[in-house]
Amino acid sequence: MKHHPAVLMLIVWITCIAAFFILPFRLENRTLSLYGFFVLLLFIAAFCGGALAASRPLAQRPWRRDLDVDFTVADRLLKAAAVITLVACLVDLWGTNVLDLAAAYQQRSDRATDLMLGAASSSSLAFQIGFLFYPAGFIYVVREIAFERKPSLFKVGLYGVGPVLMASLTQGGRSPLLYVIILIFYALNLRKQIFGAQALLAIQAERPRGSIGGGPPSRGARQLFHGVHPLFRLCIVAVSVFAMFYFVKVFFTRAEVANVAGGMFGVATTIWGVSFNGWSSPFLFGILGEGAAYLIFIFSWYLVQGFIMSNAIFTSYDGPMLFGTYGIDLVGALVRRLNGNFVADRFHLLVQMNVYGFLPSAFGSLYVDLKFFGLIACMAWGWLAGLVYRRVKQGGDPRWLLLVPFVTLGIVVSLINTPIGFSNGFTMHFWLIVTFLLASTKLTARAASPAAVPQEADS
Repeated sequence: MKHHPAVLMLIVWITCIAAFFILPFRLENRTLSLYGFFVLLLFIAAFCGGALAASRPLAQRPWRRDLDVDFTVADRLLKAAAVITLVACLVDLWGTNVLDLAAAYQQRSDRATDLMLGAASSSSLAFQIGFLFYPAGFIYVVREIAFERKPSLFKVGLYGVGPVLMASLTQGGRSPLLYVIILIFYALNLRKQIFGAQALLAIQAERPRGSIGGGPPSRGARQLFHGVHPLFRLCIVAVSVFAMFYFVKVFFTRAEVANVAGGMFGVATTIWGVSFNGWSSPFLFGILGEGAAYLIFIFSWYLVQGFIMSNAIFTSYDGPMLFGTYGIDLVGALVRRLNGNFVADRFHLLVQMNVYGFLPSAFGSLYVDLKFFGLIACMAWGWLAGLVYRRVKQGGDPRWLLLVPFVTLGIVVSLINTPIGFSNGFTMHFWLIVTFLLASTKLTARAASPAAVPQEADS
């Protein structure tokens, strides 16, 4: 963990606010209030206070190289969850055209409409089973790539990426696929802390000369892909390219389906309440053209959307606390099963405010669910992030490194929702905690060198 959680949270939100004012965003039929901005700062301060209470900034102590993490029991559970997900998703997708993005977009819109009308969910039992089990794939990706001396491409694909990809196709969304790609690159970087750079270079050099990736380690091997087979690298690049193509295709498909003057720019102005016609728009459109400017607008909209929507929520939301129904997918789904009208009635105010269906940020989500009691939850989140940071910096138990990608990305996606509210995050963190608890440490056959013994850290 390069940055203390409090520092990272400040970096993320300063970047968000700077992007809103630097890029040519202009609010249409929306306003930003000073009160909403101060409430946002209050929530950020609560997180930072909790993180600093758990740990002050520390220097990294050397990791013990004589300890390995044993995932034998956890692997059995994660693999079983992957198989269940694949079967469930195949059943759910049977007879459908997974490449029809327009139909997938319409299906998502219909589900949102049904939710607001209090209608019963039309999702199949297979879909619901896959929804509960696919997040285990996120955990397996990090576990296999980061902790295995020579990670298996087959296992990562079958038990990690496969379930997430199938879940993305059944849901018609992009978030799970984007999240797993980010985790892959994070896990590759995490290998250097777990094994050490020199050990990974030795793994790279173990391949026979003349074989693919064999011989002395190249300069590129000294960077991200330490000790990873070239075929693995190629597959990672291929999946990333496919994902980017998929994201772009989804955006342009939605522009076509919207059938509004100006495409998605027109939708953004009339429905989203935001345009890309600010002070620098003539320069940006002139240099990049409308298509490229549209992509920048869409991707940066995900960056700044939580800032705008949370401001509206802090300023105008006066409805009841929803206790997780709004911010946690699984809670919302369960409550809807019990009483669909209960959910619809309480979301109606959010529709009137034109924030329903948008990304509320972690803090806007907490405010709707808990009002200012959300500050307590925010402090607890910060304290847990600070605890992981402290245990990692102490360098004693390598199991804590499994939590690092999810803690770090949980802070980054605070722009969208809480860690347990983003991309089925509640279920994902359940699998993460179970894996962490089932894992154990064991002594390796390697002799501990003096450099492997923890030393006192500087403050």
